[in-house]
Amino acid sequence: MLKIIRFFWGHVVFVARGAFPERFLNLAARSGINLFEVRKIDDVLYCSAMASEYRALKRLARKSGVKIRLSEKHGLPFFIWRYRHRKGLLVGSACFWLVLHFLSLYIWSIDVRGATAIEKAELDNLINSIGVSAGTLKSEIDPPIIEKTIMNQFENISWVSANIKGSVLSLELKERIEPPGLIIDEGPCNVKSNHDGQVVRMEVYQGTPEVKCGDAVVEGQLLVSGFVEDDFGVCNLRHAEAKIFALTKHELKQEVALTQLEKQPTGKIVVRKRLKLFGVELPLTLIPTPGSDFEKSLQVDNVNIMGVSLPITYYKEIWRQFCEVQVTLSKDEAMKRAHRALEDEEKERFKEMQILSKDENENFTNDKAVLIANYVCEENIAAQEEIVLEE
Repeated sequence: MLKIIRFFWGHVVFVARGAFPERFLNLAARSGINLFEVRKIDDVLYCSAMASEYRALKRLARKSGVKIRLSEKHGLPFFIWRYRHRKGLLVGSACFWLVLHFLSLYIWSIDVRGATAIEKAELDNLINSIGVSAGTLKSEIDPPIIEKTIMNQFENISWVSANIKGSVLSLELKERIEPPGLIIDEGPCNVKSNHDGQVVRMEVYQGTPEVKCGDAVVEGQLLVSGFVEDDFGVCNLRHAEAKIFALTKHELKQEVALTQLEKQPTGKIVVRKRLKLFGVELPLTLIPTPGSDFEKSLQVDNVNIMGVSLPITYYKEIWRQFCEVQVTLSKDEAMKRAHRALEDEEKERFKEMQILSKDENENFTNDKAVLIANYVCEENIAAQEEIVLEE
């Protein structure tokens, strides 16, 4: 910090020679003049002082019988004095500070924190729709409006804070923590089976069980009744709730044709570039958008300086041409594709079940690879069905 102050106010280095240099130092200390970087080499004393105090040091040197001579000058005042006749430098400095002040009136970067469940592109589009983007005047930005807009658009956001820090619009978001779901006791209902199976476990929360472990059940069979008899023999209607786990059987089938059409790249590539500067897109290439037989991949590079995003974005579109080619698969490759498709369907179909066993059967016809899988699973087959009372 002292070095910065000395630079802006300017300081000098001088040489003191005389019979009593110690008396000179004492007089300077009594006068409140701060000397620094003091060192003595042979009979010569080297000192540094603020430029504004050097004139007072001459008077003290005469009193103490010491001669001082200016050796070096450092700092901004001497730099300006040295180049005082160069008007271009003065004008350039003035223009620099004016441009810096002008740029400080705008927002050049938008910093978003806490939006892990929201796509950044979606949030950027929302902010742009209310007229806020890189290059917007600070005076035109209303943080409460931004906060209210984000809260209204995203239901999973519980808190938003918009603040302007320098030339950065800082958005801090806090996601809503969903409370655990409540079990709503609605009208009277029964619990019936939604699949054939054999009951292995029962968790009855309310209602009268109509089956027991080990029983075989069919789809649509009553598992838990909503009619409950109390200790006095009175029958009441209840909202039956239960989890009935049963062994069930399922079959999945995948077919892959040995001859099929596939998209293959032709090797032709079209590159289109554009630059987004202060919210305005400038094309860098004049190539039109390719036809429907091309597929696009986009590369986006944001310009950053010392971790601060500038309102400059570089876009590079790479278009690759594809054509449909008829290919003939080997039996091994076709069956591998059938297995991959079966695994994907299995993950989606049985995500809430436990697979106990799996039996696969591979077969080939004249033009297809056929894969059939039979499963034995443990799943909750309970499904609620409303009890309709006739009046």
